[in-house]
Amino acid sequence: MKSFRLSRIRPVYAGIAASLLMAAGLFWAGEAVLETQREQFFDGMTQWVASPRSPDIVVVDVDRQTQQAMDDRTWDRADMARLIAALGQAKAGTVAVDFVFSGNCSESDPGNAALATAIGSAPTVLGFLIGDVVGERPAPVPPVAVRRPVAIPELWFIDGAETSCGFLQANARSAAAGFLVGDEDARVRRVQAYSVLGNDAYPAFGIEAARLALGNGTPILGGEPPWLKLETRLLQFDGSGSMRFVAGSEERIGERTVSAGEVLSGRIAPERLAGKVVMIGSSLPTLGGLRPTASMPLEPSVQVHADIANAVLTGFIPHRDAGQRPFEAAIAAIGGILLALIATRLRPITSALLGLLAVLSTVAAATMLYRVDALLFDAPGISLALIVVLTVTTTLQFAKVRRSESTARAKFSQYLPQSVVERYIDNPDDNPASSEERPVTALFTDIEGFSTLTHKLPPRELVALLDTYYAEVNALVAIHGGMVDKVVGDAVHAFFNAPEDLEDHVNKAIDCAEAIHVLTEEMRTRPGFVEYEFGRTRIGIETGIAVLGEVGAGGKLDYTAHGDAINLAARLQEANKFLGTAICIGPEACVQSGRPLRSLGMHEIRGFGEMELFTTPA
Repeated sequence: MKSFRLSRIRPVYAGIAASLLMAAGLFWAGEAVLETQREQFFDGMTQWVASPRSPDIVVVDVDRQTQQAMDDRTWDRADMARLIAALGQAKAGTVAVDFVFSGNCSESDPGNAALATAIGSAPTVLGFLIGDVVGERPAPVPPVAVRRPVAIPELWFIDGAETSCGFLQANARSAAAGFLVGDEDARVRRVQAYSVLGNDAYPAFGIEAARLALGNGTPILGGEPPWLKLETRLLQFDGSGSMRFVAGSEERIGERTVSAGEVLSGRIAPERLAGKVVMIGSSLPTLGGLRPTASMPLEPSVQVHADIANAVLTGFIPHRDAGQRPFEAAIAAIGGILLALIATRLRPITSALLGLLAVLSTVAAATMLYRVDALLFDAPGISLALIVVLTVTTTLQFAKVRRSESTARAKFSQYLPQSVVERYIDNPDDNPASSEERPVTALFTDIEGFSTLTHKLPPRELVALLDTYYAEVNALVAIHGGMVDKVVGDAVHAFFNAPEDLEDHVNKAIDCAEAIHVLTEEMRTRPGFVEYEFGRTRIGIETGIAVLGEVGAGGKLDYTAHGDAINLAARLQEANKFLGTAICIGPEACVQSGRPLRSLGMHEIRGFGEMELFTTPA
């Protein structure tokens, strides 16, 4: 009983070990190994869970409609000047331009002069791109105060910048970093919060636009990892100094976007633009940048900057806290251990459903944390840990059950027919085998001189010989499709066409008898058998209708067959004594076999009268 208990809890030990290993892996390597799966899950969650949207953001798109209204003329700086001037007249709170005017910097050019005047007429933010060399520095530099201690991430430092013309920058309110860097899969999920060039720090384009909308105050930068305080809002950045944002859906983008052509034509009411953060960009590949995000394969860069500004204005910034990993690893360990303890006590299907429930609960908890606090919880890592634990535990549990089942089959098959054992084990809920009438061919064997042999051999040696004898004889019965009903003393009782249908069962029984005769005669020449003059095997065969089923009461049952053919087969085995034969076949079996058998003449069989008996030609 003690060893049985140990084997029963062995899958639990494996499940606990798997829980601890997966928790350790989640803590030490989960961020790197599962980064792709985690990011894809976070992408999906930011899209299917609604997040706040600021009503103070408007995107003016130099779109295809605008371009088509220009009579095959390309959008130029004079057009941009007219657009910015119109936004200034509409009292836009901030105008953020997602274009870099880096070439053709002649101040005498009418378009440049008009653009410089327009930029000066509205609170305009000009973006710049990252460059390989230090050219004209971005200006004006937005204000920022530093509270120590502060850790400036290495990622923030850039070597150079591509900026707009100096006279255009001179009229702007501030300069901001307008470049976007994607993750390894090229998706833009986060923005580098600041860019440091020399001794100057420039916020991201969307962050600067939101700062101006919040009151043009001086932001405070501090912390390890860094954070930024804008008025009453505290923006937490990750260790690399980046801020994650929610990519806008097509519906949200459509709601906040107007066409530049409609603004220029006066079809957009000034109230729609007054006091708002207005971002100018283009959805045309020839004018604007298109970047893959969580919401769409190609999102205009101006819309990405609008998403960033929305995150700042609403304060809803998806983030992961520094202390999450140990907490998530602990949840994976505890959840895995509980799952392993429960799974070893349930059926495999129930365990699988339990595992599915645990995964769904983890995802639901992650969704709730994100909805309430924008916290990104590692549901993929924890779910993977639970799945691995459940797989290890149930696999070992299943293997243990299979071993137990195999042992049960082997043991019970020594007492019951194999097919009956399989019926009980494979279909435990079925009713007990009821009695049925069916044609059955019975084959009975007996060892000649066995009583004398028991006096010659010590019990241990006799049992060893019988083990060999029965193993090989019973194997022949199985090979020919028969069922060993029982072994009684030195006799084997076998049935053919019971309990399952067996085609041509009479001839299969006769073939089996011939094979047993050849085997046992060879066996008598083996060492251990020949010394004690092991007797020859006598076999009786007859066929007829028999009743099969369970008999007995209480706790002891027997599955067997009853009928005249069964009893006659036993008498025919005995008839070999006076007939001098090894195989004796009854008249009905002879008729049904249809094969040429040698007649032994008419003989009186006790209890059955006179009948013609047969044997095989050999």
